[in-house]
Amino acid sequence: MFLTSDILQVVIFGIFSIVSIISAIFILNSKNVFYSAVALAFLGISIAVLIADLAPASYSIYSAFHILLYVGATVVFLSVSMVIFKDLYAKQEQVTPSGIAVAVSAVVLFLSVILGLSSSSSPEISPVSLQQLADDLLSGFWFPAVVLVIALLTTLIEAITLARRD
Repeated sequence: MFLTSDILQVVIFGIFSIVSIISAIFILNSKNVFYSAVALAFLGISIAVLIADLAPASYSIYSAFHILLYVGATVVFLSVSMVIFKDLYAKQEQVTPSGIAVAVSAVVLFLSVILGLSSSSSPEISPVSLQQLADDLLSGFWFPAVVLVIALLTTLIEAITLARRD
């Protein structure tokens, strides 16, 4: 049982696939670490949407954890690193990649994956009660969740302290 129609899922998949590709290209081409961290956040969010788009009834809670853990921790880590190493400069050399060959191979790979997956049949996914899943996670894993929240808050406080130090 899907929460959205098939056409809407394809549109969402297309939009967030394009957003994730553009974000990844921006991360690679950006000269500023902070802008790369922001683009990494967009990449993580679009990947979380793509994960949730696979089966919204089952993977939406995993998608939410993906945003909280990976996106939050990565952006905080890169922001702290940027503040610590802001006076460090690296020599950049001009590299001329064969972009057309990479783009053509990426399109061929993408089309082969899409055509291969469209012909296969997926098993029926039973609906999952998100309320029951949240209750199970909070009752069984409350201590690691508290430790994780405290660690992320500590890292955020350290980042704010380092940023205001100047």
